[in-house]
Amino acid sequence: MGRLAGRCVLVVEDEALIALMTQAMLRDLGCEVIGVAHTLPDAMKMVQANLHCLDAVALDINLGGEHAAPLAALLDANGIPFLITTGYDDELHLAAFEGRPVLTKPFLAEHLAEALILLVPDAKRRPTR
Repeated sequence: MGRLAGRCVLVVEDEALIALMTQAMLRDLGCEVIGVAHTLPDAMKMVQANLHCLDAVALDINLGGEHAAPLAALLDANGIPFLITTGYDDELHLAAFEGRPVLTKPFLAEHLAEALILLVPDAKRRPTR
């Protein structure tokens, strides 16, 4: 899991316990968690403030009833890879994120690591802050 050491990751999750679990997993994998956003507006602000250093985002698709599609569009527009964390497993909720790694909650640290390694191979590493 050393391949993830120093990677800057943002956690976007509205459920506090899941956010804490994800944050702990990322830190155990050697990632630097730059923050946790619980709402869509907070996530948008955090992404914009950290465009220069974000390596990846762990993104819940339902943030307090708001769909995360606008954030996904912002990430895509800036070339920031992201994975989906969700309790949904149906086409209706996941169609907008086709081709993205999807981790169904609850997920294991090894699955998170595998998805991140695919998203941020060494050659794509962004400059640090």
